[in-house]
Amino acid sequence: MANISDTKGLGNLISQYGTDSAKAKAGIEKPEVSTEDTGALADQNVFLKLYIEQLKGQDPTSPQDANDMVAQMSQFSSLERLTGISDQLEIMATSLTSNQALSASTLVGKSILLDGNKAKITENSDDIQVKTVIPDGSQTATLKIYDADNRLVRSSVLNSGDYKWDKLDDDGKVLPPGEYRFVASSADAEGEISAMTTQLPTRIQGVTINGENGTMLNVENHGKIKLTNELEILG
Repeated sequence: MANISDTKGLGNLISQYGTDSAKAKAGIEKPEVSTEDTGALADQNVFLKLYIEQLKGQDPTSPQDANDMVAQMSQFSSLERLTGISDQLEIMATSLTSNQALSASTLVGKSILLDGNKAKITENSDDIQVKTVIPDGSQTATLKIYDADNRLVRSSVLNSGDYKWDKLDDDGKVLPPGEYRFVASSADAEGEISAMTTQLPTRIQGVTINGENGTMLNVENHGKIKLTNELEILG
């Protein structure tokens, strides 16, 4: 009888009884399994049938070793547990995909902070959130806002890297809808001016779920970007 007390034992059992010709000779029906199930023990019923055929073919004068029987049944039990775990993981993966799709779909219509210097305002849009990084050693930092005709409409001193524009000009008048350009700069102790990068809200127009690059956001004026935890998504 095949010794499967070691790691080679199960392989011996398969080689003796797991081939198509051996199963046909023993009257074991070949199971209908998917192309992904390439192992001879993909079906638990086949394992049991192979094991029974092995018992039928043993020498009556040399009965099966009890340790070998325990080892075989232990391996079958492990196979059964692994099959159950595989099914559970597949269910979990499907559930996670569905949850991800549902969560990502709620982002459509929201805005995300991305590097840029232009933003559109509408009559119903909220205040425009602007983010920048003021360099160390900066003495003053300024944000200037220009309209579509390149006219300066607002100039503000920045005390931090976060600023909210209320859509008013320097005279406190509400500006009309349209596209506006933002220019941030800082000056050091010697008066040297340095440009600063700005982040502005940009609208999420669509979402691609589970593409070859994962979940992608289709962002206005930026194209597709990968959804990560580092993105700041606005309401």
